[in-house]
Amino acid sequence: MQTKEDRIIEASFQLFLRHGYRKVSMSDVAEAAHMSRPSLYASFANKEAIFAALVRRQCVLNLAETKARLHQVSGLHERLSCVFDIWLIEPVASVIDSENATELLANCAAFAPQALAELYEQMEAQLFAVLSDGVSDDQASVARDTAKILRLASDGIKASTENLPELRRLVQGLIAMAVAAL
Repeated sequence: MQTKEDRIIEASFQLFLRHGYRKVSMSDVAEAAHMSRPSLYASFANKEAIFAALVRRQCVLNLAETKARLHQVSGLHERLSCVFDIWLIEPVASVIDSENATELLANCAAFAPQALAELYEQMEAQLFAVLSDGVSDDQASVARDTAKILRLASDGIKASTENLPELRRLVQGLIAMAVAAL
């Protein structure tokens, strides 16, 4: 059964896709979630808190998907591709065709900075786990630095890409560079 918070988050996500973050009000969210404004405010103090919950929910989903899928692939390139699919490609694909995708993707850090930082920290941890698998202790720092570079680069790629095919192509290039460097 869907919780009240889940209903609010899902209704908000649909509103953000349709109208953009800035144009959605808490009254709009309450109406879309079929609840009163006081009930909405009992769960979330403001729109920023809702957006942060949306980002945190995505992080939880990404962690579960990583756990479920990563063990099914082998090889560094394939494992990195799997992590990037889960943490970057698929989330972007879920919004990129909306008319407000640019606003949502480019301004996510402004709407929910702490939640996005947590998500990126988890993505970086997943990249590090893949990169450090089977390396010696003295190579662990290289794996950690590479994971950070990949995560930082992916943020720039996400913010500047025009469409999904371009995002996939640039991510594959990033992965190829990382594999070649290691």
